[in-house]
Amino acid sequence: MNKNKIIFGIIGAILIALFIFWVFALRSSTNKWGIEKTKSDTFNIWVVWDDKGDFLLFLENFKSIKPEYKKTIINVESFTNYEEYYYALTSAITKWKAPDIFVLNNGEKEPVFFEQISGIDPNIINPNDFRKKYKWVFWDNLILTYTDSEWKEKEFLAGVPVWYETLWIFYNRRYIKSADLTSLPSLNNLIGALRKRFPNVIPIWIWNGSTVYGVADIVTQFFMLESWVNKLLDVTGTKLKQSLASYLLFGDDDGKNAYNSKFTELKTLGQDNLDLFSKWETFMVMWYPRLIKKIDEKGFSKSFLRAEPFPHYFSWDGKTLLNYHYFVMNKETSNYPLGADLLSYLTTDSGASAYLSKFPYYLPSLLSLESDKLEEKIDPNYNIVLKDFYNSDFELASFDRGIKNIYDRDIVSILDNSSNYENSFNAFRRTIICKANKLVSLENLSNKCE
Repeated sequence: MNKNKIIFGIIGAILIALFIFWVFALRSSTNKWGIEKTKSDTFNIWVVWDDKGDFLLFLENFKSIKPEYKKTIINVESFTNYEEYYYALTSAITKWKAPDIFVLNNGEKEPVFFEQISGIDPNIINPNDFRKKYKWVFWDNLILTYTDSEWKEKEFLAGVPVWYETLWIFYNRRYIKSADLTSLPSLNNLIGALRKRFPNVIPIWIWNGSTVYGVADIVTQFFMLESWVNKLLDVTGTKLKQSLASYLLFGDDDGKNAYNSKFTELKTLGQDNLDLFSKWETFMVMWYPRLIKKIDEKGFSKSFLRAEPFPHYFSWDGKTLLNYHYFVMNKETSNYPLGADLLSYLTTDSGASAYLSKFPYYLPSLLSLESDKLEEKIDPNYNIVLKDFYNSDFELASFDRGIKNIYDRDIVSILDNSSNYENSFNAFRRTIICKANKLVSLENLSNKCE
């Protein structure tokens, strides 16, 4: 072997050794959750509904207690529409531009994006500690398991909830007392009495889809008044008939509420129930506490607005619909330490309080904050506090919609055409389940879902 070959051989061996060393170094920089711990100068967060400016103010609180991130640029994008968020996040993931932290909604038991998230290291947020600090309904949704290197099953947290919300009835206190809204039977009696006194006013504005703000959540609550219903798969047979029949009563032209008597007029004008509420042409509307922002924009009288929790038939029967987002980390984030510190901060009283102070219409997920936060106003202009929407007798539960954005969008047309609601809803349910199997489980990809 000549001298040149020996030299090239030595150089080649050195390069191979350096390559092997680099690979092992790269692996050692990645924790067992598959996250590189290399820090980056920028960090991206995507949220839905929460005002971007207020979220950035919350991050200033975070940086004040974590000065090591003071020079880190944290970019925030806030989407007002969940469907737009869904498609933007899909696009970002396929282009390797997914945010470091984003949110998922509890309306999907198995979100399409679940494979994109990194579980939270139990050494950072311990699942048993999480159980002590949060309502059990969050444990059920967010504590998952994995098998370690010794084939032992261990728990970890998928994400962190900071807030939740339940449906309320906003009402005009000039004509309604809180005692009238303690149960659905008492609500029905109130509707009959109001209709006799004010024949040209619709007592409560619910039923058809396109003129009722947030109708998907409202009809879902009616499904959950039936026993053991907490997912789309459960809404069949007698349970479907009973829940939609109860809801239909509010729309019947000949019924006590007679919602449909003004449906065509409202649809032609391009208005919804909030327009009528502000003009006192309906006395009650339903949705989550953050509806206060829309009500205020419509100019409702600040002296006459009150709120109560959505009533059940009986306090022990059925469940109250729970809605919340939870913060998750992208498994491909280049700054795991920052993400872990931010999520940990959100599990503390000070962190969650700082967040909720910017968004006062949310109920606190942390048990330790309930007593203080429930007494706070949801808007400084109205004498309504979070406690007005809280009923400890009601059991909270998530509702699995299969694919949230499709469920929320397509159920509107079913509610606008109640003449064949049972067959239409059954077809709607089959379609969503079929699409969920394709998108989440990648099963039966050639099947036609429509």
